[in-house]
Amino acid sequence: MKVNMASNILKILLIVFAIGVIFLGTYILPIMAEDMLYVYPELEYAKLPILVTCELLLILLLIGTGVIMYLLRMFDHGFTFTLRFTRGLEILVGMCILASIGIIILIQYMTTFGGPGPLLSLIMIGITFVIWIVAMVIMLIRAIVKKAIIYKDDYDLTV
Repeated sequence: MKVNMASNILKILLIVFAIGVIFLGTYILPIMAEDMLYVYPELEYAKLPILVTCELLLILLLIGTGVIMYLLRMFDHGFTFTLRFTRGLEILVGMCILASIGIIILIQYMTTFGGPGPLLSLIMIGITFVIWIVAMVIMLIRAIVKKAIIYKDDYDLTV
């Protein structure tokens, strides 16, 4: 499979994923928040902060998807071994850190009124670990690209 073909397929998948995230944030999350009030009417004061935090995390996910799309375009045009590409990877790592902090704050807030159930707690902790693993992989890719840039520059000087 050609590299551009794989890149185009990944772009299409990212667009479909982004549409799903938008649908989740605009339609499903508000319905889930209303359903939470039917089950726990005493938690009406917690509905809005939890909903806003989840929406902000989804917006962060959409921005990260946009950054990945930008990096794919740079890759398609042959600008992989540039400082702009590594800067994009650094932005993605920062966004992963922000997302994990947001999830930890959400867990802390939810513990003030009894906390999430055991399953939701495990899911949130698992997502946080997955985010950290993704951040480490992105940092590894960044280190590989930086070493390749240095190797390329050294090679260009010797030729």
